[in-house]
Amino acid sequence: MSHVHDAAVIDRSQPLLAKYRGVICDLDGVVYRGAQAVPGAIPSLNSMVAGEVPVVFATNNASRTPTAARTHLRELGLTDEGWSVVTSSQAAAAYVAGRLAPGAPVLAVGGPGVADALTEAGLTAVRVAELGSGTSVEAVVQGAGQDVTWRDLAEVAYLAQAGAIWVATNLDATVPTSRGLAPGNGAFVGAVQTTTTAAPHVTGKPGTALFELACSRLGCDRSEAIMVGDRLDTDIVGARSAGVDSLFVLGGASSLRDLAFAEDDARPTYFAFDLSGLLQPGLHPRPEPDEAVAISPEGVLSVGRPVARHRLLRAVVSAAWHARDHDRPLATDPATWTALERRLGI
Repeated sequence: MSHVHDAAVIDRSQPLLAKYRGVICDLDGVVYRGAQAVPGAIPSLNSMVAGEVPVVFATNNASRTPTAARTHLRELGLTDEGWSVVTSSQAAAAYVAGRLAPGAPVLAVGGPGVADALTEAGLTAVRVAELGSGTSVEAVVQGAGQDVTWRDLAEVAYLAQAGAIWVATNLDATVPTSRGLAPGNGAFVGAVQTTTTAAPHVTGKPGTALFELACSRLGCDRSEAIMVGDRLDTDIVGARSAGVDSLFVLGGASSLRDLAFAEDDARPTYFAFDLSGLLQPGLHPRPEPDEAVAISPEGVLSVGRPVARHRLLRAVVSAAWHARDHDRPLATDPATWTALERRLGI
């Protein structure tokens, strides 16, 4: 499916959500950061569900079980009906279950979500502490978790070196928390990869498995769904690969500067400040720069007369992408982009 950026075919009289039958939504950095909800996220989601647009939360966070994620969302104020949760652990377990006999023992490394997904898929989840008692495994699923230790990573390395099926739930290098960015599963997988030439099969975003699972839950075709995410390298690249339109929201793992310098496969169909962007006409880049933003010969963006916040965001992204697409300079100085983020209230 093509990703439409032509203003001539965008109906700006209706909210973006009206174009789709279902929403695939990331969690960390979009709905919450750590234990706290992203401002405005829960009211926006409740409005969508009230309008009978189903939402599937598709998360690369493998440490939590879907039940724990559902409990957290309800505690934050999300209504009880009209949504579900799928995780990269579930996609990983489904992949392994398709290759091993029912009940086969599989090493589970990561938070509770990894072991629970393997059990749900009809496999036997084995923890590292159980390996010394003669238990052998043919596969390992590696996900992030607060209690992952050196011994866990070492066992994954030994199994990968021995040729076992090695599945990584995701390769996110970082995870947004209320205190900042923390190491994600990609960092843990990277540590294992220093020991072996083997490479894991990855089931989370940007792979397509999680999008396929989410669309199945939604009961709609990929062309009828939209992905909302805060990471260009997973949510947006994955959506493009899966043929799903995307809405990138700011304030999470990827910055305004990241969006400005995004390569074509990481450019979202739409962008917004937060989830409320689904309830407004979609923001997409203009084919030509907006006079609200000027760009110097050195590639420095400057804001002219005051304009509405949403128009300014669109103008900044349009100017940046226009410069990149026409091989013109674009300032790389992070301070410039941080100042623009402050100007936009991000």
